[in-house]
Parts: sequence; structure tokens; C-alpha cells
Amino acid sequence: MTEDSTGIGANLGRLDRNVHNNLAWLQVIVALLFTLLVTSGCSTTTFTEYRGANIVEGKGGTVRVVNGIDFWENGDPNRKYKILGVIDDSRGEGIISRSSRDDDIAQAAHERGADAVIFAGSDREFRGVDLNSGGAYYKRITKLIAVKYVR
Repeated sequence: MTEDSTGIGANLGRLDRNVHNNLAWLQVIVALLFTLLVTSGCSTTTFTEYRGANIVEGKGGTVRVVNGIDFWENGDPNRKYKILGVIDDSRGEGIISRSSRDDDIAQAAHERGADAVIFAGSDREFRGVDLNSGGAYYKRITKLIAVKYVR
């Protein structure tokens, strides 16, 4: 007795290929979700109060404005200011998490009554490796000083 292409054997062969294809797609989806999670998730922006009465006379530098907050990146304000605290921002290096970084920092500064932030440093922390692609993932940690202008 011979089986044609519509017999049980052919159906089992198609079923086996479908299961294999579904598992391959599942692996791709899991890898993409892992990549998205590692590169974009878990961002935090925290403020730590500075206690002291220091008034600082700045010398100037480069500045840009984000949501009403001055971001001093190379130097400091060219006027007198008081240090309110330190803002630590930690997030993945993916494009999604980076897109809201400056807005999150500006919001944290505004909530504490700051007029400006001064870039104090940035570092990368190793987070893991995607075993499917071999890509390494890092977390970017940025430290800024929140200041209030003295008028």
C-alpha cells in the first residue's frame, strides 16, 4: 500500500515543519524582547540633596535649554549660583530610553526648583550579552549638579 501526498505521512511532515517554523519564530521574538528590555528598560532619574551654603561664581561654558532648564555641558553658568543637589540618571543605551533622558532630567531639576544642571560626568556599566547575537549591552549613568541662580 502506498500513500499519496495527502496521506498521514505527508500531514505529519507538514506538521513537523510548522512546529519547527513556529519554534524558530518564537526564538526570534524572545531574542527581540530581550534586546528591547536590556537596551531600553529600567531607567531611573534620582535627586540627592546637597547641604551647604556655598555660592559659586561660574566662569561660563556651553549651554542649551531643555524644557526651561539650562543644561551646562562644558563649563558652568557665567553667573552666581547655589548647588541644590545631584541628579543621577541611569538607563540603557538603546534609542528608546535615550530619547527621554533630557526631558526626565529637566523634570527632576524643575521639581527641585533648579534653574540649571551642570554636567558632572558619565560612565557605562556592563549589563550582559545577548547569546543569540553576541552583542554586549551597557547601562549609561550620567551625573549632573542641579543649581539655582542667585539673583
